[in-house]
Amino acid sequence: MKRLIPLLIISFVLGQEIDLKKIFDPNKHRDVQPKWPVIINNVLPGVNAIDSILSADTVHWVTDGFRVQVLASNSITKADSLSIILNSTLEDSVYVVYETPNYKVRIGDYVVREDADKMRQNLHKMGYRSAWVIRTRITPQRTGMIIRIGN
Repeated sequence: MKRLIPLLIISFVLGQEIDLKKIFDPNKHRDVQPKWPVIINNVLPGVNAIDSILSADTVHWVTDGFRVQVLASNSITKADSLSIILNSTLEDSVYVVYETPNYKVRIGDYVVREDADKMRQNLHKMGYRSAWVIRTRITPQRTGMIIRIGN
């Protein structure tokens, strides 16, 4: 038995010394080309619709600003239902943000605090007494808005 164990170990080690280059050569294998969908009705003008989509102006500014927080709850159902109600009644953007362990419903992208305070006052009149202004990162979406970064 004492001779059998070293013999098994030696045979196992020698059995593992196989040249992997002989077994698998990556140069012999080719990648399968994906089957892209065929565009039948090209709605976008131009030769290549994808190029026109990619060349569209998609720059989004992210800067410090203000939003009005209406709710902080650990229930996603409450947050989603409130966001649907607010989205249908307000013109400003409504966001549901998850910050452990709460879902927070926030409104607007305000560069100036006074604009956020006006929205907070409107929300107070609508019955949302717990609404308050918070400082956060925003993405201003109004066209023509000039954003100054730095001095």
